Amino acid sequence: MSLVYQEKKRVACYESDFTEKMLPTTAMNYFQEASTNQGNQLGLGGDYLKENNLAWFLVKYCIHFNDYPHYQDEVAVTTRATGMEKFCATRRFTIEDGAGIEKVVADTQWLLINRETEKMERIDEHPEMAAYECFEKGEPIFKKISKINQIDLEKSFSVRFLDIDFNKHVNHVKYLAWAIEVLPLEVVKTKVLSEAKIVYKAQCFYGDQVRALGEQLAENHYRVDIVNQDDLVMCQLELILK
Repeated sequence: MSLVYQEKKRVACYESDFTEKMLPTTAMNYFQEASTNQGNQLGLGGDYLKENNLAWFLVKYCIHFNDYPHYQDEVAVTTRATGMEKFCATRRFTIEDGAGIEKVVADTQWLLINRETEKMERIDEHPEMAAYECFEKGEPIFKKISKINQIDLEKSFSVRFLDIDFNKHVNHVKYLAWAIEVLPLEVVKTKVLSEAKIVYKAQCFYGDQVRALGEQLAENHYRVDIVNQDDLVMCQLELILK
């Protein structure tokens, strides 16, 4: 098994909703920080990537919420690489409570990109990546997300400066926030997100005008596309609530 990285977190008030449950986006923020910290610990973090003109591009995200930690709960956030083959890597994340029970589980898929050429790089051409001790091929997270057939819900957003991360494009967590925001208010007040599948297709930048277009597939089941001002699909999401 590949190296497992773990860190402890205490859920803050600004990371929780009005019922004191941890926000879904908080879990994704925890996961991003954990993977970044593991990379830094192994000497494969931001400095290494910049020196080698590399970047990890997030392609797919599948996150399951078995339960939600609450405000002031202490949780353990873990991550490990689950697959590395050719240009693609997969990574698993978990949030566990004090008893070791998994509250949140996520699987992600990434491509290694050359920053200058914007082309994919083979992972095995960078032997330093062996520090993750991951020698598995990894399993596909899911094949694809179905197309939207009709638009039942719509909301517009302007990309703010605070939406931009250190790669100078919209942080991947923002897309889930936009998708949840387009859902009917009574749904988000009375239900919680159980599962989200996300496909990242293109990048948004400061000043872009984006729209969240939603279709209700069934009760508590939605599809959302995030499109920019040119109607280019930036991100596809499938949300299941309970």
